Amino acid sequence: MSLFDLPFTDVNQKPKQEALFKSEPEDFQVVEIMGFEPSGDGEHLWLDVLKKGKNTQDLARDLAKHFNIEKSAVAYSGLKDKNAVTRQWFSVHLPGKAKVIGMPVFRDVDIVNKTRHSKKLKTGVHEGNEFIITLKEITDIDDIESRLTQVKEKGFPNYFGSQRFGFDRSNLSNAMTWLETGKRPRQRFLEGMYLSAMRSYIFNASLAERVVNQTWDQLQQGELAQFDWSKSVFTVEDIEDDRCAEGQVHPALALFDGNHQLPQSLESLSQQSWFDKFRKKRFSPEYRALRIVPKSLTWERLNEQDLKISFSLPKGSYATSLLKEVCILREPERHQGSNSQENKERKSL
Repeated sequence: MSLFDLPFTDVNQKPKQEALFKSEPEDFQVVEIMGFEPSGDGEHLWLDVLKKGKNTQDLARDLAKHFNIEKSAVAYSGLKDKNAVTRQWFSVHLPGKAKVIGMPVFRDVDIVNKTRHSKKLKTGVHEGNEFIITLKEITDIDDIESRLTQVKEKGFPNYFGSQRFGFDRSNLSNAMTWLETGKRPRQRFLEGMYLSAMRSYIFNASLAERVVNQTWDQLQQGELAQFDWSKSVFTVEDIEDDRCAEGQVHPALALFDGNHQLPQSLESLSQQSWFDKFRKKRFSPEYRALRIVPKSLTWERLNEQDLKISFSLPKGSYATSLLKEVCILREPERHQGSNSQENKERKSL
């Protein structure tokens, strides 16, 4: 929808070079960084899983079916891409079953490790993710390497990735339709997803304005800063704080909570009949850094057109937001299954 067609500004001149992205699952590899070890005892079975071509929610359903338990008894920390090779933890609530006989066997799924823990996994408890990404058929590999050097030194704007907004930004249009008509989504969790997408979109627009003003990586007096790889924030008193230049703290913004003024580029939203309903919704306080400096960013030429890139990001940050500063990603078209929950909801609203 044209209402949500706002582009988000790149730090440097928009890349002209293209690269083939995710031509096969092995081109996008992700390993979850938990930051702690399970205790080894407890009523929750924890599974360290390596999977290919399977999304997190589908595997959670498969695990629940295998162990003959409710889906709510299977938990994970973060959602991982389907068209990728990903490694992450799942927890399965199996009280009183000290030894589980018959571990699940699924196609393209390998259980690397299993252990026990006293608690179930909660959303967002992992620290971050390690990425290994292969870009292919690059039109100018020298230019991309130059841009990677800039990202390594200065970081990149911490935009929410397009995945947050759904296919063709459907999460945003669904949010608008729901608020306009009052017809709630069939599944309650979708309400939170739609509202989160709208808040993320407003954040991106605010960040884009800071990029245009060249203040996205600078502290502002009286505004917020966030510690690196942390959710902790504080009010800026010293804009010359050396920790910002060193990448230890980053300028930050609070996500829209109904009271914030909209960025100038989105003022037209406030004129929409449904926006007052959105503004009155309850929002939990959330803060997000405007800048991310990737850890351990390295790259290797596989040949004159292919490049393997490795780096780590804190949870909630998107590898695609880093890559958009480097090149135009050309991803093979994939059939959008008519049975997907998002498409079902789009038809029902």
